[in-house]
Amino acid sequence: MDSNTHSTDGLVGLAALVDQLVAQDLTGVTDAVRAERVLVLRRLLDRLEGHWLAELAGVDARGAAGADQGVQAPSTASWLRSRLRMGAAAASSAVRTARALFRGPLTATAQAVTDGDLSAAHAAVLAAGTQDLPLHVTAEAEPVLVDAARRLDPPRLRRLLGHLRLVADPQSERDRAERRHQDRWVRLTPTFEGMVVIDGLLEPEAGQTLLAALEPLARPHSAQDDRSGGQRTADALAELARRQLEGGRLPQTAGVRPQLAVLVDLDSLQGRPGAVGGDTQAGALDPEACRRLGCDGAVTRVLVTRHPTHHHQHHDHHGHGDHGGHHDPGSGQGLAAWLRTAAALLPPTLGGAPTQPLEVGRTTRVVQPAQRTALAVRDGGCVFPNCDRPLSWCEAHHLWHWLDGGPTDLDNLALLCRTHHRAVHEEGWRLARGPDGQLTATPPHRRHLAAA
Repeated sequence: MDSNTHSTDGLVGLAALVDQLVAQDLTGVTDAVRAERVLVLRRLLDRLEGHWLAELAGVDARGAAGADQGVQAPSTASWLRSRLRMGAAAASSAVRTARALFRGPLTATAQAVTDGDLSAAHAAVLAAGTQDLPLHVTAEAEPVLVDAARRLDPPRLRRLLGHLRLVADPQSERDRAERRHQDRWVRLTPTFEGMVVIDGLLEPEAGQTLLAALEPLARPHSAQDDRSGGQRTADALAELARRQLEGGRLPQTAGVRPQLAVLVDLDSLQGRPGAVGGDTQAGALDPEACRRLGCDGAVTRVLVTRHPTHHHQHHDHHGHGDHGGHHDPGSGQGLAAWLRTAAALLPPTLGGAPTQPLEVGRTTRVVQPAQRTALAVRDGGCVFPNCDRPLSWCEAHHLWHWLDGGPTDLDNLALLCRTHHRAVHEEGWRLARGPDGQLTATPPHRRHLAAA
């Protein structure tokens, strides 16, 4: 019998024992015995997984990953993913744990796992939590960590490990805390359908603060609540933002309290067929969503006239096309023509016909919320040439300064982002509105040349 045959005898015998175990009839076994079997089997599995980690460490040390197929795998983790269909995180964690226990400083942890005193999950927590500690610090701390692992489940052990790291290596932990702070980020990306993808990484304090705020809002509202956990968390995040907006305690933007602003035409708000819905900075909202928001939201009426361009020659002065903005399949109007009609009803920033607000309320020295709404409809964002900064970044600017006698009316107002607002006031740029309503920007040096 060669060594290869001898080395597999134990595995063949183990497989036979598992087969016998599976074939057992437990019909007449008492509840107490069945419960005890569950506990014993778990401890046996922990011991077996500890032995698996030991053999994995041996394969990793010899560079033998892939030798079962006569090839050299790129890495031990990639071999596990390929052959055992393990996830990337699970495979990397297994290799890291095997190295720390059987090729690194966690020798007592290795013994406890193979003896069945600790689970592989406990070992993974200890391996991950000590991987960047100096070897002598890990060796000195391991007895305390193993003793704690015998008393705590893996999540609590992870929390304890965070505290012990502060004591064992305070300077390194402060450095790591600073790196975590620098690594924070959140990205909100609107999708084609108007959904918003949330991705990011929060440092511990910020993350726990967010979790604490979401927890009471994410609870099931009743026994009949059939939302998944992820759906409840999504609803809780939206509710948290909505309550903050309604509370009025957030910093103002250009003198206006932050709110969800939706630009919607009257047809959409009234639920007429063929309506184009509303528009936000993140994307489109369907007409019914606009109507729902209108039930409990402040509605500002802005009466506008649309100025036809060569793209929109079929619109009257109210902005409606030949068919009133509705698609009638029996009218003979093709889909392309209907889409052109619908597009003209959208805000100018989305290609709609240029608009001029006609009625928004009384004009005063200070730009009023109603005027701000009208500017949002007309300008859509920063009007400085080649700038695409959104509404939330913008402030209302007097083309003819109020201190110099300029009126606070719509013809004399324009939205500018903070950068270009400063460029006009501090850097000498000049904005002027032409007869067609378009704004031109003149840099300071050209103004000086013209004056000379």
